[in-house]
Amino acid sequence: MACNAYIERHTRWGGEKGYGVRWRIESLFSAVKRTFGESVIATSFLGQVVEAKFWAYVWMVYLTNSVAGRAHGIRV
Repeated sequence: MACNAYIERHTRWGGEKGYGVRWRIESLFSAVKRTFGESVIATSFLGQVVEAKFWAYVWMVYLTNSVAGRAHGIRV
């Protein structure tokens, strides 16, 4: 009985705090780094942000092309 109460509290706490969500983000970053590499060439913070946005855009185009075939209107 005490175990069931603990499990119920832990499950409720995990839902409230977003526990178990990090693995999704880590999986995404891992897939992107595996595909495009993990180095950042830009040296300034602003340049790193721009580069990260660029690679996010490239990743979205890559996924679109791999899932739906050649995306119309997007030239790579």
